[in-house]
Amino acid sequence: MRISDRVGSMTYAIRDVQQVANQLKAQGHDILYFNIGDPNKFDFDVPKPMRDRLAEVANQGSGYYSESVGDAYVRERIAWYEDAKYSNGVQPSDVIFTNGVSEGILYLFLSFLNPGDRVLVPGPTYPAYQSAGTVTQAETVAYRCIEEEGWIPDIDDLRSKINERTKLIVVINPNNPTGAVYSESVLRKLIDLAGEHDLAIVADEIYDRQILDDGVKYTSMSTIARDVPIVVFNGFSKNYLAPGWRAAYAYRMDSEDRIAEPFEGIRKLCRTRLSPTTPISLAAVAGLDLDPPHLKTMLKKIKERRDIVTKGFSEIERIETFVPQAAFYIFPRIDLKGTKWRTDKEFVLDLLREKQTLVVHGSGFSEVYGKEHFRMVYLSTPDILEEGVRRIGDLLK
Repeated sequence: MRISDRVGSMTYAIRDVQQVANQLKAQGHDILYFNIGDPNKFDFDVPKPMRDRLAEVANQGSGYYSESVGDAYVRERIAWYEDAKYSNGVQPSDVIFTNGVSEGILYLFLSFLNPGDRVLVPGPTYPAYQSAGTVTQAETVAYRCIEEEGWIPDIDDLRSKINERTKLIVVINPNNPTGAVYSESVLRKLIDLAGEHDLAIVADEIYDRQILDDGVKYTSMSTIARDVPIVVFNGFSKNYLAPGWRAAYAYRMDSEDRIAEPFEGIRKLCRTRLSPTTPISLAAVAGLDLDPPHLKTMLKKIKERRDIVTKGFSEIERIETFVPQAAFYIFPRIDLKGTKWRTDKEFVLDLLREKQTLVVHGSGFSEVYGKEHFRMVYLSTPDILEEGVRRIGDLLK
């Protein structure tokens, strides 16, 4: 038997390069890992209120199936939290608890899109959107984000890629992999464009509490949606430092019920998985707070580490980079002209084999808009980050 065409053609750059690193590690090499945004692999931990609550619920017989879309109390807490942050009026009935945002992305694609339907994603984009498109046989098309202007969406390019089969525009803000934060004016242009063409917006806001600079204002699309239907993704992996908990959620902003039917399809898919992880969901919402105790310390550490890598890269001749405004990713451009590397992936694999340093090739985030870049996660301790930047500079010399 052979693997299905859908899965056989799938790629997921972040984990694919990890397989090569695993082989080198098995041969006895020590690897510096800068490929996965997993704070718990470094000096970050799940906030204490969540850990304490998990211990409590684990000892209180919480191993039962909850409702397939998530426990009612859990969804009430999430709706309260999102409304408290953004005064958007989201209701518990429009919240679905998912096992990570990745599950939510796949369920959304399965429910909203038929094979051949088009979804527009940022270029570069988080690879799970590309993978979901492959599996569901939807046409995933990247729209340009303008690097010279801080990686903001190119509205004209986006407009040119809308056709009669387009259903969704994906907006990742703050952005992975670039660390860009979009202004309210840019978001309003995206909403206007979606309204003009009767499209829905998918707003991935998983990094919304990780704004690193005081002068940067964050706007949730849920606050300016008006009559354009929006599905918002968020969760506990990044803001609440619990990626391994696989605790996330989606909610609908849809004043005219234009996406009520496909959103019900997500609920239908949730029934096939029976239930999210009940103890995890109950413990996760214990951390929801407008001013969580861990947030200030977390942001201080991440910002300090961002400044280390941006300063280091500024001193390397063949690298140019936009300074990330949020999250813990940097997406530098590398000048490969006159080098032995034909592609950014060749460079990344050589960096791994020769310098035992793992980053992710930019073309894995978009073959068009990510090429000649790489993504580096700056969650490591300062000494390891400095060593990683040094090794990248040495290889480029």
